[in-house]
Amino acid sequence: MRLIIDTDGGIDDAIALLMVLAHPNTTLEAVTTVFGNVPLAQATQNVKTILDIAQAPSLPIYSGCAQPLLRYQALDAKDVHGDDGLGGASRTESARPTQAEPAALALIRLAKTYSGQLDLLTLGPLTNLAVAVRLEPDIFSYFNRIVLMAGAVDTRGNTSAAAEFNIMVDPESAHIVFTALQKSYIQPQLISWEATLAHPLTPEEWTHLTEGEAPVAQFVQQMNIHLLDLRLAYKEPHILWPDPLAAAVLCEPNIVLEQELRFIDVETGHTITRGQTLVDYRRLSNQRPNAHIIRRVDKQLFRQLLRMAVQT
Repeated sequence: MRLIIDTDGGIDDAIALLMVLAHPNTTLEAVTTVFGNVPLAQATQNVKTILDIAQAPSLPIYSGCAQPLLRYQALDAKDVHGDDGLGGASRTESARPTQAEPAALALIRLAKTYSGQLDLLTLGPLTNLAVAVRLEPDIFSYFNRIVLMAGAVDTRGNTSAAAEFNIMVDPESAHIVFTALQKSYIQPQLISWEATLAHPLTPEEWTHLTEGEAPVAQFVQQMNIHLLDLRLAYKEPHILWPDPLAAAVLCEPNIVLEQELRFIDVETGHTITRGQTLVDYRRLSNQRPNAHIIRRVDKQLFRQLLRMAVQT
């Protein structure tokens, strides 16, 4: 399968990127970057670092939006991912180039170039995709599959009481994307924060999966130090992998054991529910469903894909 990844350059983004690169049935055509876990420039550099560590062939990298659509100050997640977004494991600056074409324009062009053959995996805020939708309202008709890591579908927020990070940092963009999806034949698969919570790993499991002397494994072990310290600080018994879970669903469609088709929108008001993912479970809105909410995946296969990602 051909695919493009839109990422905000954090630790779990790195594992997701490694999974896609290691999977035998995927061809990564390009990576687009967006602000989010870290500022845009750092996210772009982190993608290059991971591509170097994985000894990936040259592929185009497109830098995208550095801020939300309507706000001047972007939130970040450096408290989770470290100042460099990779838990302090980043290397010397990569020589890989960044393309001059903006990410939103690249998304449109690549979708049309590979019409019906290109999959899209988004791992960060939906700002690049929202801009692409505004420029080309029919963009979704050109994709084969779309998997989004976004949202708290049962209101178990991780950034506010109601909102998941990727939605919270730019709710307006998320609203634009889900509104456009309602008018499209394609219905993406949504990996929510609740799906992430339902598929945890113990620190012992993760340490075992990342054992080894290969360069990728050694790099991931460096990121592990930050992850394990963070787990202790937050008194969290498990390690959670939202972006790799989304990558697993894209790479192995049969991994999904349970999903439900619902209408989804996003709260954009400036109240305590800003960024909340609104799900019409009882079909009271009379709106056409626009996304498949992933509830359960094959946990054993997920672990196998994680091991493949860090051991290849």
